[in-house]
Amino acid sequence: MNLLFWTCKHLIKKSRPASSLGVMHIKKTNKKRLALFLCFTLLMSHMHSAQAGVFDPLLKIILPFYKSDEDNKHPTTQDTHSDIAEDDEPVQLADDGNDEYYEPNAADLPSVLFDDTLLADNSELMLGAPDLYALLSAEFSADRGDVETALAIYKAESFKENATAVFERALSLSIEYDTPAESLAFAAAWQAKNPDHTPAWFYVTHLALKARDYNQAVQMLAMILEYDSKADLSLIFGSIFPNNPVDQRELFYALQNIDSINASVAVLRAGLLMRLDEYDASLLYINDALKAEPKNLAFINLKLDILSAANRTDDLWKFLHAKRRLLPKETSLYLYEIRHFINMGNLKDAWQLLLTAHKNTQDPDVILLSGLVGIDIGEYQKAVELLTPLTKNTDFASQAHYYLGIANERLGDLARARYHYERVKNDDFVLDARTKVVGFYLLDNNVSAAMSTLVRLRDEYEIYAADSYILQAEIHLRQGDIQSARDILMTANRQYPDNDRLLFTSYRLLEDDLDDTEKRLIINHLLSLDKHNPNYQLASAKLALIQNPNDEQALATAQSISTIRADDPLYDKDLQLEALIVLSENALVKGDYKTIINLLQAPYDVSLDLDAGILLLRAYQGLGDDDTVQRLLTELQNKYNLNQDSEAPTSTDTQSY
Repeated sequence: MNLLFWTCKHLIKKSRPASSLGVMHIKKTNKKRLALFLCFTLLMSHMHSAQAGVFDPLLKIILPFYKSDEDNKHPTTQDTHSDIAEDDEPVQLADDGNDEYYEPNAADLPSVLFDDTLLADNSELMLGAPDLYALLSAEFSADRGDVETALAIYKAESFKENATAVFERALSLSIEYDTPAESLAFAAAWQAKNPDHTPAWFYVTHLALKARDYNQAVQMLAMILEYDSKADLSLIFGSIFPNNPVDQRELFYALQNIDSINASVAVLRAGLLMRLDEYDASLLYINDALKAEPKNLAFINLKLDILSAANRTDDLWKFLHAKRRLLPKETSLYLYEIRHFINMGNLKDAWQLLLTAHKNTQDPDVILLSGLVGIDIGEYQKAVELLTPLTKNTDFASQAHYYLGIANERLGDLARARYHYERVKNDDFVLDARTKVVGFYLLDNNVSAAMSTLVRLRDEYEIYAADSYILQAEIHLRQGDIQSARDILMTANRQYPDNDRLLFTSYRLLEDDLDDTEKRLIINHLLSLDKHNPNYQLASAKLALIQNPNDEQALATAQSISTIRADDPLYDKDLQLEALIVLSENALVKGDYKTIINLLQAPYDVSLDLDAGILLLRAYQGLGDDDTVQRLLTELQNKYNLNQDSEAPTSTDTQSY
């Protein structure tokens, strides 16, 4: 009995989630409820047919209201299982001491279930209630990955009496693991034997559409619409819309056989015609659907899509504005036009419409977007007014604090900005927010508070631990404390030895303080972690060229990275400029000043990059072009606040928080 109780618990705990199907889907959150229902229902159905008292210990645990035959002082009854004739001997289930799970004999299952296809006209109804042990065995098989066995058992048991829940479990597994045609065959067979089970009509229709058996789908649709001409079929059509134009046209022609004014069917026809670029005909059908359901947002959005695809812009806005007057509190009807304004760069009109939407809907999404647009157009105080109430909404508080931090920062109220940044909890924003807090503390020369903020960041959000270590190391380097920077990065890399981003950033921060042996050791390890990373390849090439300016392989690597096309997924404009600088430094060693100018003049004119500018200065100095040298020097002094007598710093020295 302990084994049986454990198997029920295991079934409830481990049963696979059911797949969704149309309007009658079994939600994942209900899988335990389904398993529990199966156990309880079948236990009750066997209560009077099993050997006397065999389930008493289990039933007393899971059914508090249950009283055994002995408790009721009734005599032991004979097994009356419906599969056994009245004058047959009852089956005695003796305990053989074997705890192996029940494996049904294939002879007990209808042969049709083992065929490649299962048709509705050749299935045999299996009398009697579903067998509990068989269902437990099926669930154990599914849990162990033996889905074929689980499906065979579930399908067989589903054809017994009062087995709707078993059918739904079988169908959910079939949809997940069988082909659409196999799932359709099973569902159609079950529906044919259970013609009064209305949900099965929807199942079969959905699966027929999914399997592209449009004739059967239309037959089932006609049956549904005869039963209820106004049935909502939208979920039947969901996620099975054909992508192939041939299938789309075939389905449309099949739907012509349905003589119905059902709105969902009209919408399906409209959607098919829109994808076939037949916009005028599509509009006729969607207009019919909107006459029946003028406030249906799905229908409204489809008409907007059709008008947009047909480039009927004036009609689109006229229709949208009319529907917005009809549904003044519907957020999506505002957001449609707001997104259009934003995409067109028309933030002023987007801002005004957002204020109207906020007034009419009080929707938090609208409020948040209003705050963002307000910040973008410089309406900082109004953005603060809009966003402040959102800090009391648990779903939006973190984002509201983040954007309030930005608004107050731009208003110059750094204390208030820090207050909001410190309250950001959202994973997507917390790193940037805490980095801002660190920056504010550093502005006040409060280094200890900045360090504490970074320690707290990695304690609360381990995913950002590497970032916090890197920021701490940067602070130590700015203070000239190279050893502390080394120590903190060493600690970080020991804790996260496979984090190549952390290791590479550590390398870049300490590059000037590492000897060539240390550099090569680190670079080789980085390449072992990701040999195709162009950043690591360029670092390796740079080191090789320092050691040997004529290293052809290193030159080829740098040249290849410098010419990565903009449409290449590996393209990175900063990395490309860095590769050009590596090549230019190599040319400088060789005294090839013209090559430096050819490589860097165009990128420098765009970015005024400091390292590129310094290399160009040296190239023009080498060529004796004093006028260009003076012009470049003036540009660099103005941009980077350099003193004429001081040595030009590297770009690393210009970084700020």
